[in-house]
Amino acid sequence: MSDSKAKKTPHKRPPSVFAKGDLLEGLSRGECPVCHARQKAARKYIHSFLYEGMMSPIARQDFLEGGGFCREHFWQAKTIEEECWADGFGVAILCENLLEASLKNLEKLQQRKVGLKAGLARIRRVARDRKGRWASEDGCLACKSSRSSERHYLLALEEWLNDPDFAKRFRQSTGLCLLHIRAATEQWTSGFLLDAVRDIAKKRIQVLLQGLREFQRKHDYRFKHESHGSEWT
Repeated sequence: MSDSKAKKTPHKRPPSVFAKGDLLEGLSRGECPVCHARQKAARKYIHSFLYEGMMSPIARQDFLEGGGFCREHFWQAKTIEEECWADGFGVAILCENLLEASLKNLEKLQQRKVGLKAGLARIRRVARDRKGRWASEDGCLACKSSRSSERHYLLALEEWLNDPDFAKRFRQSTGLCLLHIRAATEQWTSGFLLDAVRDIAKKRIQVLLQGLREFQRKHDYRFKHESHGSEWT
């Protein structure tokens, strides 16, 4: 008979099944699975923001204070809205709000004219304020969501690579892009899995190099008569 007061051994939370599905989808498309999953998550976030998030005063204020979406995500928002609602009304509202905020910022900057004899410290203070209001690199809400998703999918990938079936699918794919191999090097704890991912990348790069060199060789007039192979893809 077991002791009811005995401490139970904590179980490790199983890896996300939803993350697995997104990662496998990227592998099946011949893409870096983390890139694919991150882009899918960003699109989902922007769609949710346009559908209901922008109606929240708090979310709208966060959007304005961050300077709106970055260029990439603003164009993505426009595309999503055209696909789903076909009129662009939501993006128009967001742009209107941003332009109104820009006018207010211009008026404030105009009132803070720095004279020629102003001290260096004051000039720097105004410059910092201007940069913070106009060009915050971390202000895009979709970028923040994307970075969070990226970390989540990288950690999920490390967990799922311990699953034999998933690992087999991964070995048969093109693997991770170099950017996410570097990120995995910083975040993963398994040196064995890191070595395996790097080996797949090395083999992929060797195949690409061979194809590129063959592509260039067949541009030589001496070999132009040779038929095109996989290097022309």
